[in-house]
Amino acid sequence: MDIEEFRKHFIDDIRFQAEHEGADPESVFIEKSLTILEELGELNDPMPMSVELRNNKNQRMSFDAYSYDEADNALVLISSVFYNERDSKPNLAEGGVNDILGYMQNFISEVNKGNISKYCDESDDVIQVAKEIKGKMGKGMITTEILRFKFLIITNATLYHNVKNLSRPDFLERPVDLNVWTLERFYQNYISNTSEVLEINTKDFNCNGIQYLRADIGDYMERDKEKKIDAENEEQKIKCDVYLGIVPGKFLADIYVKYGSKLLQGNIRAFLKVTGKVNKGIRKTIAEKPSNFFTYNNGIAVVARSVTFSADKSRIISFKDFQIINGGQTTASLANAVIKHEAKKGMNTLFVPMKLTVLNMGDDMSKEEVEIYNEVTEKISKCANCQNPVTAADFFSNHPFHVLMETLSQKVMAPPVNGMPYQTIWYYERTKNKWDQEQFKMNDKQKRQFSEKYPKSQVIKKEKLAKCYNTILMNPHQVCQSSAINFSRFADFVDDMYENHRDNINEEFFKKCVCSVIMFDTLDKLINKASWYPTGGNKAQIVPYTISKLMKMLPKDKDIDWITIWQKQMLYPELAEELMKLAYVTHTYLENRAGGGLVRTISRTTAVWRDFQDYPYNLSEKFIQKLASKSETHTIEQAAKKIRKFNANVDVAVEVFNLGTKYWMKVYDDLMYETVLSYGDCSFIKGIADCIGRNSLPTTAQCQRLMKIVSKAEDKGYIMS
Repeated sequence: MDIEEFRKHFIDDIRFQAEHEGADPESVFIEKSLTILEELGELNDPMPMSVELRNNKNQRMSFDAYSYDEADNALVLISSVFYNERDSKPNLAEGGVNDILGYMQNFISEVNKGNISKYCDESDDVIQVAKEIKGKMGKGMITTEILRFKFLIITNATLYHNVKNLSRPDFLERPVDLNVWTLERFYQNYISNTSEVLEINTKDFNCNGIQYLRADIGDYMERDKEKKIDAENEEQKIKCDVYLGIVPGKFLADIYVKYGSKLLQGNIRAFLKVTGKVNKGIRKTIAEKPSNFFTYNNGIAVVARSVTFSADKSRIISFKDFQIINGGQTTASLANAVIKHEAKKGMNTLFVPMKLTVLNMGDDMSKEEVEIYNEVTEKISKCANCQNPVTAADFFSNHPFHVLMETLSQKVMAPPVNGMPYQTIWYYERTKNKWDQEQFKMNDKQKRQFSEKYPKSQVIKKEKLAKCYNTILMNPHQVCQSSAINFSRFADFVDDMYENHRDNINEEFFKKCVCSVIMFDTLDKLINKASWYPTGGNKAQIVPYTISKLMKMLPKDKDIDWITIWQKQMLYPELAEELMKLAYVTHTYLENRAGGGLVRTISRTTAVWRDFQDYPYNLSEKFIQKLASKSETHTIEQAAKKIRKFNANVDVAVEVFNLGTKYWMKVYDDLMYETVLSYGDCSFIKGIADCIGRNSLPTTAQCQRLMKIVSKAEDKGYIMS
């Protein structure tokens, strides 16, 4: 798919969705763009809100969405420029960019003065947003929670050639980050399947390079246990270079002021605020004893794809894909000290120790190289952050749960509905844009067949599953948090399930996951059409609170009829009706509880969810009668669990068999020669080899004993090749 095909496909999707939902095309464009930007990590929990006001000087004040970036202590305003044109390419020139930026800055200026209520009705939601922003702005730079402004322009226009620089001066004493996201830019991210790569040149930040010392630790890194380096297999080797460096604190602060948390993409603490005892200590050293910083601070750990050196090889002068994987708080504290003018003695004498791992990856990484790059970055990040408790859930993005879910999604066929003659598949998208990318080399006929089998409406993203399933787990206050925070909370559940109840991740579990998505999306659409629901209301909070309360109120021996939802691929009438009745109650409760404030803010608290659980509501008898017996549901789940366990055992046996007689005889010979194990254990391995030689599949019990023996050998230092 080239850029022109992408453009037409993008606009066609918007028009189709707008017509289907009875919505304005620009609103759909905004929603779609915000979703993409959130997936790319550019935004965190954006809130659509189209504002169009005039101040007393008749200056325009406008934006279409806003967000808070807690990692950067930033206020984010987003403006849309949309043309409902498919075949033409309108331009956005320098003047247009400046005008749109000015409209957003005008709004913030009036908010800072406390004037917004003069220009609109007191009942307008923008009043509460303005109060919230004003509170975060504080009374000065010392008390402020907003240390920078981020302005985004989203558009389907093409950026005119006269727009050569998006750097803008500070605004209200805070750095400004201006970005324009065109369809061309969306396309580049779409085809790359990765976030945009940062290229940092030290001279751009008045730094003549980074002093370094190359660490002589060998040319290659080992991958994980399952992917050990084979001396004969060059593809399994990870070539990297490691350096120890001395980084000027001013350079580190300056790049964070410019790029913010984009530098922390590999850091598991990317969403932590710069608060707490550690950070206060860092800030005190910056302010009072900057020359001691190098000695006092543990430094930062950095990963990069590649670096370039000065002509005399004495300094590193540029980095490609610079990621701080440990020391994010150190970096943010340096930047914030500069912004808040806390570095009283300056930063000329402040230096930071750095460990730099360069993975020597090119610009166009293959799928295998991307996997290696992510794997190594994750491993280094995990180890670099091990001084504080870190759970496996913190690294959930590469969790084997996803592999299982992807496998299940290919096996479990949805029943045909609406007169369709064939079954379809709910596509679990383990990696970003995989559904689209599978169609890259297909012709029109193949694409049509693919879309029939895997409808776009049945694509489940990881973040979407986290939102929907965490809702039926009755955690709406977590779902109302940012997508990243909710994903992290859901990861705790998944991690425990995978480690302790792996057999529960089976076909019935997958079906229930799909049903949770159907319930969530259906209620969302129904609320949007309800007469009581105001334009731009709090649907994002009403939906999870409504479903969670319904789940909480179910009689102990009853459950939602998940089987019927799956078979019909839709909510049965009694359930849909009950959800809508309860949704109105939820809407009223949240509005009253907010008391004129923002529902999205109060909905995130445990107290609001706890109180709502006790809020009076009676389930209808008609709904209760259509509930399923929990014992029947349990019986079905147990049967699925047994099947999953059986299949897993078969898979292990097949894997042992496929390794072959020669492999197991080599293991036997090695262990006998090195006397690692007892004669009995070694003889058992030889017996497995003989069994395979007779073309027989090992039994489950034999495989279980073999795995224990292998584990024992590895504990004693033997490496399975």
